[in-house]
Amino acid sequence: MSTPFDPKKVIDDLVEQIKDSLKLGPRNLVGIDIGFSAIKIVELKKNKKNTYELIKHSFVPLPEGALIEDEIQNGEQITETIERAYKQGKFGTPNVCLGLWGPNTIARRLQLAGGTTEEIEDQVIWEAEQYIPFDVEDSSISFHIIGENEGGGVDVVVAAARKDVIDSFKDLIVNAGLKVKIVDLIQISLVNVFEKVAAEELEAAERSSWVILDIGAQKTEFLIYKNGMISFAKQINIGGLMITEEIQRQMGVNYKEAEDLKITGDDKGNLPEEIVEIMDAVIESFFAELKKTLDFYISSTSDEAFSGCYITGGSSQIPGLLEGLEALLGFKVSILNPLDAVTYDESDFDDEELNDLSYRGTCVIGLAMRELN
Repeated sequence: MSTPFDPKKVIDDLVEQIKDSLKLGPRNLVGIDIGFSAIKIVELKKNKKNTYELIKHSFVPLPEGALIEDEIQNGEQITETIERAYKQGKFGTPNVCLGLWGPNTIARRLQLAGGTTEEIEDQVIWEAEQYIPFDVEDSSISFHIIGENEGGGVDVVVAAARKDVIDSFKDLIVNAGLKVKIVDLIQISLVNVFEKVAAEELEAAERSSWVILDIGAQKTEFLIYKNGMISFAKQINIGGLMITEEIQRQMGVNYKEAEDLKITGDDKGNLPEEIVEIMDAVIESFFAELKKTLDFYISSTSDEAFSGCYITGGSSQIPGLLEGLEALLGFKVSILNPLDAVTYDESDFDDEELNDLSYRGTCVIGLAMRELN
């Protein structure tokens, strides 16, 4: 069924293209992260000193099952939630930087021979065919040249995603009355924030490697950061929801009660022994998968020069997780708090909002750092 011709839409699109080419109108974007459990939207203001100020944000829960993996199960529910989140936040621009993630996306470092931009682009496409786990012809591929490497070639970061996945997620935004100007990968937005939060440490330990973990509800993004770029990336299909579901099953409580027990414990703030046992069992499998992934990276690169690990995501709040990770990894583990990368007026946000942003806002704040060229 063809879409009916809409002359007003054609004119509006043309006006938008002219504005973009002439750099008219606002250059900032709202970041939108469509996650398993919530729609997150953030708007930042870039100041003259190249710093960022948090202006507005909105986190609205998604109906359960609306999104599974990166497959849209109920687009109408997701679009309605985006509309509600945008209206609730009273944002100043309809222009969006959309974050993508999942098995149909990939971010990877490549070492190439170098040459002109066109020659590097040809090398990227050829290399991409060797490692992208989906058809290159059905993909959208972008790359950023970091600079020359020790071998005389160039280091580039390549990001790729299946075109149909991009289109389906863009449709959710467009159907909510907003305009997608940039599509980014969640891994890249995570690194944007990490580089600002850990700027002094990165300068002091220039050649070191860092582990970055975004521990969400159903998945964990595992990144190795080295020499100004993502050196290794993998999605681990373990998250905090596994603990919640196991608490629900064994304790006979609902989802909200299970979440409360997982994070805050009982009425006195203590974790009941049964909860500790459930959490330990899931965390043990999570740690085993992390160790296996890290060992694979070390064996394939011989890189053992780690300066530390940063963790973020809603499930990074699980009691004892940080200490357990330090024992597992053998180096310092810190919370990656995105609010350390931006300024904000404390009178505009309450404690609950700031806590939410501290743990669950890293990727969406990284998306909101993007702007129109």
